[in-house]
Amino acid sequence: MASPDASASSGFMATFQDFDLEDVFQKAEVHVTNEASKNFVVEFGSETARIAFNLCPDDINTLLGRDPDPVNYPIRWINIWDPSAQVDVMKAIGNRYGFSPRLLSLMTTSRSQQDEARRHHRDKRRAALRHQRTLKDLEKGEVMNGRHSSIKHSAAEANDNLAVYMQVKDTVNYSSTDQTQKAFCIGANWLHKRPTSERVHPHRVSIMPPKHWQWLALCNNHTVLSIHERPSFEPVPDKENKQSWHHDEFEHMRAHTLDVLRQLSERGFEQYKANPLAQSSVRESLRKLPLPHPDLSRQPSGMSVSSNGEMGSIADEGTSNLFYYLFEDYVAAGPLKAAEEELDEMTRKVLDSTYRNKVSKSSEIIPTLHYLSKDLREFKHLFENYKNLIRKIMAVGKPDASPNNQFVADNRVSLTKSALSRFDRLGDRLQYLMLNTIEGYLEEIAALSTTYFNLTQQKDSQATARLTRSATLLAKLSVFFLPISFMTSYFSVQIEDLYLYWTGTTYWYAFAVIASVSFVCLFFFGRLLMFFSDVLDGWAAVMGDWGHALSRGIWACMGFKSRKKVEGEDKDA
Repeated sequence: MASPDASASSGFMATFQDFDLEDVFQKAEVHVTNEASKNFVVEFGSETARIAFNLCPDDINTLLGRDPDPVNYPIRWINIWDPSAQVDVMKAIGNRYGFSPRLLSLMTTSRSQQDEARRHHRDKRRAALRHQRTLKDLEKGEVMNGRHSSIKHSAAEANDNLAVYMQVKDTVNYSSTDQTQKAFCIGANWLHKRPTSERVHPHRVSIMPPKHWQWLALCNNHTVLSIHERPSFEPVPDKENKQSWHHDEFEHMRAHTLDVLRQLSERGFEQYKANPLAQSSVRESLRKLPLPHPDLSRQPSGMSVSSNGEMGSIADEGTSNLFYYLFEDYVAAGPLKAAEEELDEMTRKVLDSTYRNKVSKSSEIIPTLHYLSKDLREFKHLFENYKNLIRKIMAVGKPDASPNNQFVADNRVSLTKSALSRFDRLGDRLQYLMLNTIEGYLEEIAALSTTYFNLTQQKDSQATARLTRSATLLAKLSVFFLPISFMTSYFSVQIEDLYLYWTGTTYWYAFAVIASVSFVCLFFFGRLLMFFSDVLDGWAAVMGDWGHALSRGIWACMGFKSRKKVEGEDKDA
């Protein structure tokens, strides 16, 4: 008669299905795109693969109680959706791999609790701005520094601490690392595509894609953990179907995990031959390794994997590559193309503003350049964070990373040479392709802003010059018409001794003479004005000197001395 443990183990093994079968492969695709899914576990080798869906806490405990099959299924991948809804499962994983209580608590904090803490923190800040501190009434039990007060506000202080943590966590450049004797865990924000809209929205759409938080852990028993936080969706644009928008964003959020999962089955190898950036040669690369001698000598490189005293094997290679491909996601590089297109459009608008027939809107150009620069700075922080994570991940594989510290050398967690080489190349690509490109875009935006302000200032100067010319033209026209107006006023005087001798011919003769003289004066008006201005300024200076000398003479004649002379005589005395 079989023991209860053996029966439970056989029943648990029945939940696994052959991942190379077509119906199981399709079931896996449906599982990933279903919001109600809880978890899946994949165990695979170079020739076989099996998968189980939605395991209960008891099954997870049974699974964690045994190591992967070293012959047929040496590599294990445990994926958890929404750990806040599976606290028992997360506790089992945390106990198995030595997660700290603080890390486990952060992983299992629900999104609703996070939002509540953030809301509480925001409301408390508003209340602090509205109210001033007032004295407490001791008769009503309002104590300033008492035990009752501290107990009353302990929950609020906890919410405040959680709100501060979530505020920091929501920034794109935040990441978390934790290392135990059995696992190395990282947490960071990963980007996913924004759903495309068929409508044209009047407002600018940020090039920064939405993000989601994910934990990745590399364990010492050839196991990789991927833990996805409960989805948090972006606000839906106006006039868009909310349900359809959330469905599309949810699929984009899990697209990378689905890409890696598909290629662990033989059914998924052919789907990604035309998409090299999405290829993850985890299981396929294992077949190219020499089976008779599966050990991978990585000790000379200083980046070997040690697990229970055994040098690197095919399981080490597959586990390291799986961890790398779960980390590698090129969705973050896509928006740089949109940034380039938007920057080209802004360049065209700024340079077109030099033409008089082109009217540039500062209310459109300046905000666009500002928000584009803000998005690019966020991208820069994100890639710098990824580069920092890569540096920490690579430090785990060095031979001096474990023996001299508290971790046991036989159980330390590290990566194979090939995986570390991939991380090294990824870090180079982040620097030379992403960060340098972003830095160039930021410099171009700064130069474009300076060019736009210079062009605006130049156009203002040209407008001022045109206004000056218009004023000069009006002044010259007044030179032409002012004498004629004076002559007309003179002929309109009702004095009998004058108008009796005036005739129409007299008026027109006088008009012709004065108009001719005024027209000739137009050509000399500017120079005459400058001449008379200089002459008047010279006369004013001469008269000022004469007045000053005259005043000094008058004071001298009256017997008064100047203040300077009196002070000089007093000093001499």
